[in-house]
Amino acid sequence: MERPRIYSYVRFSSERQSKGTSIERQKSNIDKMVKKIAQEHDLEIFEEYRDFGVSAFKGKNATEGALADFIHHVDTGKIPSGSYLLIESLDRFSRANPMVAVNMFTSLLLKGIVVITGIDNQIYRETKVNNDTLQQLMYSVMLFSRANDESETKSHRTIASALNKIKRHKARQLGDPVVAIKELGMDKWWTDSSSGFVKPHPVYYPIAQKMIELKQKGYSNRLILAYLKENHPAPAQGRSRGKWNIQHASRIIEPAIHGQKVINVNGVSYTLDDYYPAIVTKDEYERLKFQIGNKSFAPLKEANPEIPLLSGIGILYCKHCGCHMFKMKSTVKNQPFAYRYVCSSRDSHRNCSKWGFRARTLELALLQLLADRVFVESSPVMSGVEHLITDIDEQIANYLVAIGSAKSPAMINKLTELIDGLENQKADYLKQKQIHDDQMVRMNTAGWDKFKQLDINDTQNVDRLEVRASIKTVIKRIDCQQIDPAHNCFFVTYRDGRTQKLVIKKDTAWTKGQVYIDSTTVTNEQLLESEGLVLHSHIDIMIDRERFFREHQARSEHPPTIIDRLTE
Repeated sequence: MERPRIYSYVRFSSERQSKGTSIERQKSNIDKMVKKIAQEHDLEIFEEYRDFGVSAFKGKNATEGALADFIHHVDTGKIPSGSYLLIESLDRFSRANPMVAVNMFTSLLLKGIVVITGIDNQIYRETKVNNDTLQQLMYSVMLFSRANDESETKSHRTIASALNKIKRHKARQLGDPVVAIKELGMDKWWTDSSSGFVKPHPVYYPIAQKMIELKQKGYSNRLILAYLKENHPAPAQGRSRGKWNIQHASRIIEPAIHGQKVINVNGVSYTLDDYYPAIVTKDEYERLKFQIGNKSFAPLKEANPEIPLLSGIGILYCKHCGCHMFKMKSTVKNQPFAYRYVCSSRDSHRNCSKWGFRARTLELALLQLLADRVFVESSPVMSGVEHLITDIDEQIANYLVAIGSAKSPAMINKLTELIDGLENQKADYLKQKQIHDDQMVRMNTAGWDKFKQLDINDTQNVDRLEVRASIKTVIKRIDCQQIDPAHNCFFVTYRDGRTQKLVIKKDTAWTKGQVYIDSTTVTNEQLLESEGLVLHSHIDIMIDRERFFREHQARSEHPPTIIDRLTE
């Protein structure tokens, strides 16, 4: 006959306890008790459940912690009725509202689980004797009430301390040391608060700086994780417990990197600027958020994956069905590192054939078109909010004049509120304009030297990651269309609103494709022609011949008026 099982549960709620003696003390006591009770009751020792850094005051351990796993395993039958659960004391089980705690506790007993507390050697189980049941219930209510009261008092002290430090931080002068506020959550792993003040960690802050640099170059979270595991020790604090994981890379892009900390106290959010040692400026943070808005390159399972320039960054679409185009490895034997872009319609269950095309010819043509745009001065492109900013300035000026002649305090207050609202709108528009202007500067200067040296055939060169990131800042989307088996058309939309069309003809593994560009949209014709591109003054003929001649005939029969030309 199978012996009943005994499980154990260990919990501590804070990072400080994890570095102290709480876990060692609990484990030592529990280990001794498990062996003793297993011998006394002829039990088979099974799994230990652990909640590290999880509070029982709000019942978090019972909803998403290891205790929640234990309860789920009881409900599903993985842990059979008649099993034992050993805990140090009932406050390890729950510090929540006594009614909630007792209900959760007794529900386990009713499912046949026997609970033993090591500190007082009490045994709790479902019993048919009313007096025993009442005594157990009253005793557990008393213990849960005491644990909840202790946590409630501690919570009030913690909140008061945090609010006092928040007030001090908001009143501090620029350059004053930042007092650490760790009562309601840990600080970032790349900071050091051991002195009571927030400073850059001597080991991990440079690592965080390197991670941001890799993000700016277009590295994916998995590539950054591989870099971290190979080159740096992981922080011991937090849930990672000394091991790098994907969250270190994916969660690094947050306001903390420009110095901001957000604390929530009883549902109220407090934003503290200049709390953390900044890794980037706020403007750099906004640009980085924009750059990584879509997925960066993530390696597949190949030993040496090819790095596509256009797929995986949210710009390449099938014009027929609207699905993304993705990279597919080449099946041509003498071209092992070539790849194609293929419509993902089949994966999305849409009625569109899984057509595709060779990536190299399109990528090379786009690099040449970008060089044509980037290295030639062009007239500045407006962001589209300038006139809105001007309108707001005029309204504010009018309200200021009105305040000068207002006679009642109520009217002055009303006008002041209107001005404050307009100032907030203006700040939002100025932020949009700044991001747009920065993008235009990046489009015309930064990062494009890589294009000059890039070997388009070296598909595994890590420099391609930086080129990908630069392409994303300039191109909004590329719509790909198959005209016929020999011709593919590409509609390029840039982030400044301009568009471009190109057609690639007979591009196969054995035949070099010919690229045709709409000549009305290029700047340096000589540069592009020297690279082998054909400039076409009526490229719409290649895209849709019948439509072109139909529209041409309509224009001949009904020539545009002067008003039509002015409207265009």
